[in-house]
Amino acid sequence: QAAANVAQALGKSQLCFTVPECNSLGLALMGNHSLPGPHLDTVIVLENDLSRRPALARLLASAKHIVVIDHLSHATSAQAEVVLPAATFAEASGTLVNNEGRAQRFYQVLAPTDGIQASWRWLRDLLGAAWANLDEVAAAMAAEMPVFQPVLEIAPPAGFRIVGQKIPREPHRYSGRTAMHANVSVHEPQPPTDPDSPLAFSMEGHEGQPPASLISRFWAPGWNSIQALNRFQDEVGGPLRGGDPGKRLINPAPPSAYFTEIPPAFQRRAGQWLIVPLYHIFGSEELSELSPGIAELAPKPYVAMNPEEVPAEDVTLTIAGVAQRLPVKRLAGLPLGVAGLYQPLANHEPTWSTITP
Repeated sequence: QAAANVAQALGKSQLCFTVPECNSLGLALMGNHSLPGPHLDTVIVLENDLSRRPALARLLASAKHIVVIDHLSHATSAQAEVVLPAATFAEASGTLVNNEGRAQRFYQVLAPTDGIQASWRWLRDLLGAAWANLDEVAAAMAAEMPVFQPVLEIAPPAGFRIVGQKIPREPHRYSGRTAMHANVSVHEPQPPTDPDSPLAFSMEGHEGQPPASLISRFWAPGWNSIQALNRFQDEVGGPLRGGDPGKRLINPAPPSAYFTEIPPAFQRRAGQWLIVPLYHIFGSEELSELSPGIAELAPKPYVAMNPEEVPAEDVTLTIAGVAQRLPVKRLAGLPLGVAGLYQPLANHEPTWSTITP
């Protein structure tokens, strides 16, 4: 609200949302949902390491059975009775809502193998749902949550064809694919089928320009690399022919009255500090931490405090009854009574804690 007041006072300024993860805004548009009770029978964790989210991690302790659907191994999957292999982003199609509230379709690059399938298909099998493809999932989502109704219009349906042909994923230069495995066999197997999109896992298909949401690559004869993008635009630097892909689910609202509710000033507590999360370029993002080269650049866990309040070089921090010994860094920008906590792969909500030398 404070940022909105500043943007409105500046006139034509607008706010830009910086969300923590891809589809964070899409999840927020689904609305608030209360957590289940303390006694759970079965918990299904979908592509998430709940150990990074302490408020949710505590739910696992009360669950009798834990099922994890994921393509990564982590602390949560280690607690599960059953782990189902999910497709990665390159092996599945879906819808992404970006930070401007624009819903866009993304398509798989390759077909998963060895029993791996998209997460929603695992959920479909567990729930006994009748969804046959992504179009039916989107229709069910839009019927349940009307805010996602535009999702049905962001891309052609799976049955879309141009002159009876699918849209090829690969360029015509992929014609040497038989030679890729010639040492094994010159027999070329049938390409995988894709029930979720009008795209073919092949170089065969319509060679003209497809709708903007189905463009898999920018290539044109006589152009180098991404410069071929110019041939797909109405004008250089302009929108794609046929319009930019995606649909806005939220739009900037006209100017309104300023927010006038002022929250109370921060009050220090004797013997306690308000712990807020700290972030770093390296180490604060879940997937990049799995790369050894990036992980070695991440700092070790620490507590940051105002220089006037540092009790020792190392302190014991207690959060929700869990104590850990951490080094202290002096950070003059922190208000008195507030301490910052940096832990790789951990997103802590602001909480009150004790800090002892």
